[in-house]
Amino acid sequence: MAMQGRDELRLGGEAVLYGAGGQARELRYELEREGARVCAFVDDLAPGRVVDGVPVLAFADAAARFGGCDWFVAIGEISVRQRLADRLRAAGLPLGRFVSATAHMLASARVGVGVQVFHGAVLSAAVRLGDFGLVNFGCVLSHDVEIGAFATICPGAHVAGHVRVGEGVWIGVGASVRNGSPGRPLTIGDGAFIAAGACVVGEVPAGAIMAGVPARPFPSAQREEQ
Repeated sequence: MAMQGRDELRLGGEAVLYGAGGQARELRYELEREGARVCAFVDDLAPGRVVDGVPVLAFADAAARFGGCDWFVAIGEISVRQRLADRLRAAGLPLGRFVSATAHMLASARVGVGVQVFHGAVLSAAVRLGDFGLVNFGCVLSHDVEIGAFATICPGAHVAGHVRVGEGVWIGVGASVRNGSPGRPLTIGDGAFIAAGACVVGEVPAGAIMAGVPARPFPSAQREEQ
């Protein structure tokens, strides 16, 4: 996974967003607020319409017309984001990455390809954000936090220092994660789901669904990704 710091981030003049729902609409306005132009949304299930003034195209049509643009996977649901990212990579399309100019990203922080970091987020010292990670509005990732590929950090979530978040983890709106320690980070396993408002104070196994204060397992609950 090739990671880059803030000074190396590339934001092309034109972008295509794979998705046409809420995540895509929010990313569109974030990009255009910083001078980019979104040429199209992509939705294979419902092309041929217009959303907020932007045409919605099928993948093949968008790739033929806008193959030179920066492409973003603008889907909240993690499993779908993974599948569409694989499709973009297989097609050899240019992958965009976006860190808002209003995010606070320290020079020692690093991000992978395809990431999206929204307005008001903080990526503190030595943070690592994996490929296609999503850090939403007003999130705080404190020092020495590692976020795996395709993880989603929802609006207003806070992750304290020395925490390792696995791949495909969902951390819900307003959730918080207690700090680990040097040499012994608090670990949230791959594919775990942290519900909105939860407070994680200990290790979370891979695939666990956690909710409450303090967070505890809810094995019969369903994930609700939006």
